Amino acid sequence: MKDRFLKISFTTFDKISKRFESPSGFNFISSGLAIIFIVSLFLAFINLNFRLPENIASYLPRSYFFSVEITFKILLAVEIIEMVFILAHSVSDSIAKQFEILSLILLRQAFKEFSNIDLPIDVSEIIQPVTFILSDIFGALFIFAGVLIFKKMQKHRIITSGDEDSYKFTALKKALALFMLAAFIIIGIYDVFLYIEGAKQFQFFTMFYSVLIFTDILIVIISLRYSHLYCVVFRNTGFAVATILIRFALSLPRFYDAAMGIISVIFVILISFVYNKFEFKRIKEVLWKQKNS
Repeated sequence: MKDRFLKISFTTFDKISKRFESPSGFNFISSGLAIIFIVSLFLAFINLNFRLPENIASYLPRSYFFSVEITFKILLAVEIIEMVFILAHSVSDSIAKQFEILSLILLRQAFKEFSNIDLPIDVSEIIQPVTFILSDIFGALFIFAGVLIFKKMQKHRIITSGDEDSYKFTALKKALALFMLAAFIIIGIYDVFLYIEGAKQFQFFTMFYSVLIFTDILIVIISLRYSHLYCVVFRNTGFAVATILIRFALSLPRFYDAAMGIISVIFVILISFVYNKFEFKRIKEVLWKQKNS
């Protein structure tokens, strides 16, 4: 029963992943984003320049910058789906994708602040928006640089002692990834429902990162079955802590969110440095002994 579940998870995940990550899939996403951007601009133009009934106008964008916001939000949703697929292959690549998403969220916040600046510009009224923009863009820049450094440091070493264990561990991660994909869809549908009803929307990305925290912790626990080496456990647990820090960053007020993001990416870089520097040879020796015992 267990082997059948793993096989179904493995094949189902591969089919969905292959379709999403195919060239035609990315072309469809790119075209969809362009259409959404243009349509939202057009709807904003109609709403701002023509007198529409309030029951219709309330559902249409009241700012041209809304087109940037909604397009970025959908782009971030696509990035999250890609992160879910990456999760099944590499924990380190998954955490890198999480930081990429955080940097894009900061850039999206910067775009939103531009909508708060009225023309002609009044210097006394733009100080706060400009400081928020500077905090977001430089925070995103530092995280972007940190992600590149972090990716370059990864060696993608196998922590399991055999092909069978590697298959089972990967299959379990793919099962968790399918669960994350289902959670993503449910949260997204609920968020859209709240928007249609005119209720206060909860923070979509904050909610999803909360689910991601428990998924990362579960992966750490599952990995103990295949490798109980202290350095591997510490590394994976540290990456789970980084997810918690990212979750905090999404909830903190401006300035603190960018600072927390920078601290988080420095933390995972230090973990990777220590892991690579002192534990590589010992891990290879232990795995070789386990495989030949």
